Amino acid sequence: MVITHAPAKVIIIGEHFVVHGQPALAAAVSLYSRTTVDAGITGTIKISSPNLGVTDMFPAKQSDDTDLSTSARSLLEPLRRVVMAVLKRAARTDEGLVVEITSSIPVGVGLGSSAATAVSTAFAVARFLDLRIDRSEICELASVQEQIVHKKPSGIDSTTATRGGVILFKVGDSPVSLPQRNQFNIIVGNTGKERSTGDLVSAVTRRVEVGDKDLARISKAAGMLTCEAVRAYEKGDFHRLGKLMDANHELLVKIGVSNPQLDNLVKVAKSAGALGAKLTGAGGGGCMIALSRPEDSKKIAEAIANAGAKPYLVGIDWSGVRELSQ
Repeated sequence: MVITHAPAKVIIIGEHFVVHGQPALAAAVSLYSRTTVDAGITGTIKISSPNLGVTDMFPAKQSDDTDLSTSARSLLEPLRRVVMAVLKRAARTDEGLVVEITSSIPVGVGLGSSAATAVSTAFAVARFLDLRIDRSEICELASVQEQIVHKKPSGIDSTTATRGGVILFKVGDSPVSLPQRNQFNIIVGNTGKERSTGDLVSAVTRRVEVGDKDLARISKAAGMLTCEAVRAYEKGDFHRLGKLMDANHELLVKIGVSNPQLDNLVKVAKSAGALGAKLTGAGGGGCMIALSRPEDSKKIAEAIANAGAKPYLVGIDWSGVRELSQ
């Protein structure tokens, strides 16, 4: 048996715009998707998710035109493809496996739940098969699921879940891990409103494709904010970083991906002492994040809860995906 876990992610600055070539700053945080892999019946893959209440059995050699007539199969199909990709890489497509997913990451709210699950599963299956792969290969294998779930993913979610820490990411460039800093906290505020990341990203993409000049200008401004944010982070200037997060939220408001509940949570968090606050992920619901001094974190979390959202006081996960002791 092999047990692994991979962390959730928040985007500190740069969501949406990262899909279209701008840099973004992301952090892995201490909410986890956990995968257990054990031997199963030869030629079959059993996948279950107790959190979602689904389980199903698939032939190991099943083609990509899988029958998705049941809700369980539809939910588990992206993970099946991840498992199959690893089996194919290992040249062991007849292997029987039992795969179980459990997670503390809320689903569909911008914290990278699907990416963390895909990364954890790809790594767990690889370790079970004794397939030696590096972190870039884990991202590659996990992207099979992300392409199904998010339609046009940038890769930032799976990269952050794999590597851990604080990451400077730009499509086409090698990701850069920034130095560890411990002088700040992050509070996540979950509105509880699920939405489709793929649909929201696609809506912005359509504006890019028709040559929306306002969006192009805003996208460039967001890229500049990310570059400034990296400098502020490296200097330990978290007051400046917070101000840049505020500015990024305003850009996201301008492109229409925020909503009144997220805007209110941002306002509430700042009133409670946050250095900066913004939505994180695709928007349209989901989550916001607040940057704070350690001594202000509980007060900010209480303010978020009083405003009707669920707060999470999270730490930075500096390890990324890893195997757990049994």
